Amino acid sequence: MEQTSWFELVEDEWDPIYVELQKFSQNHPVVHIPPFTITKNKFELFEIEAEGVHDCVSTLEQCYRYLCAYSGDKEKAL
Repeated sequence: MEQTSWFELVEDEWDPIYVELQKFSQNHPVVHIPPFTITKNKFELFEIEAEGVHDCVSTLEQCYRYLCAYSGDKEKAL
């Protein structure tokens, strides 16, 4: 039997990762979601950084999916 997370049953808007990323829409240039620091650069790209990681995505949705993949939430990462 596989355990289900509460966040798998609700919409993305209630997911703590998604909520934190919404700070970009409030003009926050940097968001910290351990172990990552996400920065919106002057080209409107989201840079995702951590030790040994420096990736870049073009949308908030792609950033969210990237972080979900890292956290092991494969269903939301698709």
